[in-house]
Amino acid sequence: MLLSSGEVKWVVGQNHWKEELKALIGEATEKGDVETVKKLMENTTLNPAGVKIKREGLGKTPLMLACTYGQIAVVEEFLKGGADPLSQLSTGRTTLHEVCVGGHVETLKLLLQYTDKVSLKDRDGQMPAHIAAYNGETKCLRLLAEKGADLVSEDAKGRQPAHLAAMRNHKRVLQFLFDQGVDLDCRCFAGKTPLHYAAQYGALDCVKLLVQHDCDINLGDNNGYLAAHHAAKHDKLDCLCFLVKQGTSMEAPQADGKTPAHVAALHGSINVLHWLLDQGADPNSQDYFGNTPGHYACEGGHPECLNCFLQHDGEADSQNIKGDTLMDAAKKFGHPLLMQKGVTNEQPCPTCWKKYERVQWEKLHPLAPVERNITIAKSSAYKNPVPPVPRIPTQLQRNLSKHEARWQKKEPKPVGPKRDLGAAYYGDHIDPNEFFKFKIENEAFLTQ
Repeated sequence: MLLSSGEVKWVVGQNHWKEELKALIGEATEKGDVETVKKLMENTTLNPAGVKIKREGLGKTPLMLACTYGQIAVVEEFLKGGADPLSQLSTGRTTLHEVCVGGHVETLKLLLQYTDKVSLKDRDGQMPAHIAAYNGETKCLRLLAEKGADLVSEDAKGRQPAHLAAMRNHKRVLQFLFDQGVDLDCRCFAGKTPLHYAAQYGALDCVKLLVQHDCDINLGDNNGYLAAHHAAKHDKLDCLCFLVKQGTSMEAPQADGKTPAHVAALHGSINVLHWLLDQGADPNSQDYFGNTPGHYACEGGHPECLNCFLQHDGEADSQNIKGDTLMDAAKKFGHPLLMQKGVTNEQPCPTCWKKYERVQWEKLHPLAPVERNITIAKSSAYKNPVPPVPRIPTQLQRNLSKHEARWQKKEPKPVGPKRDLGAAYYGDHIDPNEFFKFKIENEAFLTQ
């Protein structure tokens, strides 16, 4: 490398100069040093577009690196120098994918001036629209949609941008997709809707938005799991509480008859399991195989869930259709000693234990009579001994009261029966049958 009068000269024939060139280009690109990039492009025989800079285990071109950091001036310089705007990584991602990761809107606008291929997919089958939705970049997604990006395209797992946005709790992206006419009850290959993903990942804001847009809370995936089952599986208590308030049954079965309590016990979701049993879910409910939540706690190896099951009047000797008790299930799945700790309270349910400690403390520290009376008085209706202050009516209230009094004084006009035409023409005091000749004189004639 030769430095003279501010110019950079590179001898390309030597490998160590190439490595220095890569390091210098990479550093200048990341920092947005346009002047250094220009000098390198003007005074080197090595094409920067062919340089591979290793970042995050991937060989990125300088253009790709500039897009990652959103250095729009450097990106423009590379594009003017003939860099390929659709260069791809080994993962199949293009510059458009990289720009959408960071939400660099202005850089994306610049790239879209050089290419209109916005539907290229990476090796996971995801387009730039998927990346923008996953990272919550609504502005990038809007630009891609204006250029014709498919907002309902599916990746390798059948997931649309709506699924990825719900997974990351990006409700603005979901609202944008809804405004564009996207069906928010769309399914992936596993049969899961965006609501299932939102409940699974605890995205409460998206759960509320999807329910607000009339997404079906009782829709099951390929295994019959409702959104409530996914929330129970991953211990997302706030999402489950909201779904139950919206009408999902706490005893809702999936394809095998498992209720959310069964699913919570199997996967060790102790907070969800305790809440369900506290709210009145049947601890001894059986699925189609006769298993109770206690059986699944033993199968999954979760002693605290077994302890919670027993604390809420779960039957320790209940049997499934094969005749297996709780401890039989524990032995089958290799957890007999671990489950014994749940039975003997060595590994109790944390919430049950806190309630037990509070009850014991209250027994040892009873309230004094005065404190007890204060507590009772708080729960009773309070009557203010001070008489209420008389309020002077406003002018509007006076006018309304006068109008109401005037209306009550008016006598209602006599109105004849609506369907009695004779009364309408001749008055209520005239019998129309006396006027007409076809009046029946002998009423006995009617009985003949």
